[in-house]
Amino acid sequence: MNRIAENNNNFDTFTPSGNGCGHNPANPRWFSPPENHKERPRILCKLSEKIRAYYHDPEAILPSLNLANGSDRKQRSERREACLQVLSCLTHYLDLVTLRVGIPWEDGSFSGIGMERIAALCGIGLRRAERAIHDLVAAGIITVHPIAKQSGFAEYSGYPAIRTISASLFKAFGLSNWLRHERDKASKRQRRQKRKEEPIGRLELVIKAAEAKEEQHNQTQTPEETKPQKTSPSQDPRSVIAHIKEIIIGKSRPP
Repeated sequence: MNRIAENNNNFDTFTPSGNGCGHNPANPRWFSPPENHKERPRILCKLSEKIRAYYHDPEAILPSLNLANGSDRKQRSERREACLQVLSCLTHYLDLVTLRVGIPWEDGSFSGIGMERIAALCGIGLRRAERAIHDLVAAGIITVHPIAKQSGFAEYSGYPAIRTISASLFKAFGLSNWLRHERDKASKRQRRQKRKEEPIGRLELVIKAAEAKEEQHNQTQTPEETKPQKTSPSQDPRSVIAHIKEIIIGKSRPP
């Protein structure tokens, strides 16, 4: 069967075996982050490594996940594989400060990752990915927060859910102190970034107000009075903003 792989937008091909899903009990497949992604914090890589122990000894490592399907029997190996692939994928996209899974944007918003995307990143079918999410929720490892926004009167549009990973998972693998340290570091880093952005935002608002005032003034002038005047690149408001941004974030020095 074919597995969609994000690495360089190529496709990896696997030979079906056993139950036809490409699963080999003796050689489980692990989640591989996309090659073009930046390296994630070391604690997240370490967690992804440690949870693999669950595949070989589910009853001892994460008993709540082993019993998530409501059976006293050991969780099937292909289901263990899918759970670990999905959990590693979620860990890769984890925000350490909030323990939310998703993608942060420059405007401060945060978006979740859709199930189709998760399945593709893991190289498994959508139904297997959904069952894995169900098991992880039942095991208390993750929580799911559906998101819907109003798109019209009595109409709502669904968006990818925001998932969170429990701090108890880190504790289960002896990583709680490290997590506390990394979350503190990440929080301080975000505060520093916020302090750098605040004066830039205020300056942008001042320039926008000046541009709006100039536009309003031009609307009251005759065509002869409103002929565009040549402005040197250094006097262009957007160039000024870009230069001041560089000074504030330390990429440039004032002349």
